[in-house]
Formats: sequence, structure tokens, C-alpha cells
Amino acid sequence: MYQTELTSEEEVSLASIRKHLSGYGICFVAPESLDLSLVVKDGESIERFADDKFSGIKGYNCLLKSRAFYERFDASEYILIAQLDCLIFSNNLDSWIGQGFDYIAAPWFRGFATDHKSGLWRVGNGGLSLRRVESYLRVLRQQVVSGSIYPRWGHCAWKPPVESMEEGVYKKISALYGLNPFAKQHSVEGELQRFPYNEDVFWAIEARKFDPLFRVASAEEGLSFAFEVSPRWSFEKTGGRLPFGCHAWARYDRDFWEEVLSERTDSI
Repeated sequence: MYQTELTSEEEVSLASIRKHLSGYGICFVAPESLDLSLVVKDGESIERFADDKFSGIKGYNCLLKSRAFYERFDASEYILIAQLDCLIFSNNLDSWIGQGFDYIAAPWFRGFATDHKSGLWRVGNGGLSLRRVESYLRVLRQQVVSGSIYPRWGHCAWKPPVESMEEGVYKKISALYGLNPFAKQHSVEGELQRFPYNEDVFWAIEARKFDPLFRVASAEEGLSFAFEVSPRWSFEKTGGRLPFGCHAWARYDRDFWEEVLSERTDSI
């Protein structure tokens, strides 16, 4: 949260989160200066970070690519990022945790398209995403040669025909640059200062290039976890089954979600 006053859509979102996920522990991530005394309920907690991390998308991306963020939650195996434009439809989070992914989210369509015509492509948007804390810290702490990856690489979110071509490829590139006796090492977190795209692009596409053990769900698996763009098509694709949740419900085909919610009063 970055503001005290919630919109009506955010109120609906928070109500759905509380209904289905209170048993897992709800933590608000907020600026140091934000007064949440009228929002946070008994049993809920707050983790605060510097105000500049909430002043715009750049600060938010910086926060979600930092060790400092994930270290706050290192007592937990997983965290679920649920921005207040999400809806949660189920309390079956345990079943998703049990699948052992390091990252799962709503899928993107090819080339970040806003409709289904280009076809499912990648998992996916970080606004509603399940993340294994230990794996995130492992990626960020790895050492690479400074400047060996970004901005030279990472501009093309390609998916090779053989997954092994992608796994760990940046470690190999860094090792080649490391043959230079003047090369300097720093962490992947440091290298990310040059990464030009949003944090979810890094975790969905780039992280495996540093760490072949980092497990990202497939787009098809992500569709059962969450919808984002083209929810009507996604609903048909899953045989009329709601996912665990959805992201940006008021932005993408709000009429569809209002139809769903009016028919399924037990959903939120």
C-alpha cells in the first residue's frame, strides 16, 4: 500500500484477500511515513521500506529486485505478492506451494499482447505472484562480472526451442568475461541496476539465465493460477473454472468480472 485511502475497487480486492488468505498471515508492505492505523486489523502486520520505493514504478521495481526486500521475509518459505487490484477466489494456496515453483503468476500473451490472439507465451505478471524466498535470495547473491550481462543482454525475451539453451546462459557469459584479469565481480543484484525492464520480466524470464535451478511455471500452469488480460478467453480455456485469483480485474474486461462476481457470491 502507498496511500491510506482505498478506492472502492481496492476495498473489494482487500476483502477477497482477507476472506481467503487470512490463515496464511497478511502483511502490508508500505512506506515508512504511511499511517495505516485505520486499515490494518488485529493479526495483520506491516513491513515498511523507504518512501522513495513507493513514489513510482521505478522505485517499486528497485524494491522487488533487492535482497533487502526478500530478506525481510526469510523466515517464510513463500510469499504471495497481491497488489490491491487483484481478486482472490480460493484458499487453496497450499496446493500451489506444493508444486514447488519458484515463481508463478498470471501468464502473458506473446509479446506482452493484451489479447489472446497471439497465443500464451510466458508466466507472467508480478502483481499477483507466488515466490519462493530462498530462491530469490540465491539468485540475487550470485556473483557475476560487472557489466557482462546488462545492458548487452536481456533486451529480447526469447524462448528457445530447447529450454537448456536458456538455463544458466548468463553464468557462462560472465565466466568468459571473467578471463579478463581486470574484470570485477559483483552480485546479480548489482548487475540489475542496469536492467531496463520491470521486475516481473526479470523473475519470469531472466532469473533462469543466471540460475538453472530457478523454477518458473509454464504459461499453461499459470493460467490455472491467475488471469490477467483476456479473462473471458481464459475462462473458456479453463473450461469455465475460476483460477486461484486474478490481477487487474477492473482494468481488463471489468464487465466479465462483474458478471462472474454477481453469479458467484461465494467467490469473495
